[in-house]
Amino acid sequence: MNKREENKTPDKLKAYDYRWIGISLIALLLLIASIQKGYCQSLVTSNPGEYTVLAAGNILINETVKKETSAQRETAALQTAMSGEFTKIKQWEQKYNSYLKTTEGYASTLKAATSIYDDGMRILLNLDKIRQACNNNPQGIAATISMNNLYAETATEFVSVFSLLKQAVAKGGKENMLTGAERSKTLWELEDRLKTLSDKLKLLHYSIRHYRMADVWYQATAGMIERDKREVALQSLSHWKRHNKEVSQYR
Repeated sequence: MNKREENKTPDKLKAYDYRWIGISLIALLLLIASIQKGYCQSLVTSNPGEYTVLAAGNILINETVKKETSAQRETAALQTAMSGEFTKIKQWEQKYNSYLKTTEGYASTLKAATSIYDDGMRILLNLDKIRQACNNNPQGIAATISMNNLYAETATEFVSVFSLLKQAVAKGGKENMLTGAERSKTLWELEDRLKTLSDKLKLLHYSIRHYRMADVWYQATAGMIERDKREVALQSLSHWKRHNKEVSQYR
């Protein structure tokens, strides 16, 4: 009996050891499971807040991007509108400048044409006065030749006017039209030439109506013959009387 009990004792000890080992393993597994559960619970409890913050940040970023994109589109549209308005303003400016140039050209041409008409009338009046002076004082026709160079100067102005008119006519016509600037330039040149011609004719009229052959003699002998004060005074009186008579005749 005792031998049987002694033989059973080691078996009991082994069974007891296996039992404790199994219990220890189960306890260890339970401990690991509880630790993992707590870690998972901590993750589950902390992650929703992080997800909320990340989601809010993403929403804010998306809204900011949308606002910036919308602002860029509005800016581009505004720049396009400004570019269109600027183009219109430039077109209006060009049209206005063209209008001013055209108006100024017409005004200049009209003014030149008016001046030409005025100078033309003055030339006709001076020619008529020259005719009257020749009738009233035939001596003045010959006396003027020696007294001055008005005949040659007047003839030169006539040639200049004729040449300018010939040039203007040659440039005209359907095949060789004059531009507005060329017309204005030609008219102003013609106006200057006609004014000069009118002045020369006016001086020629004064010369023909005033001078006598005696004036030619006095001029030719000036410095050669010594004249006393009485003779000089008589000559001056003669000029004064003639001048008064001319004023009454050619009013």
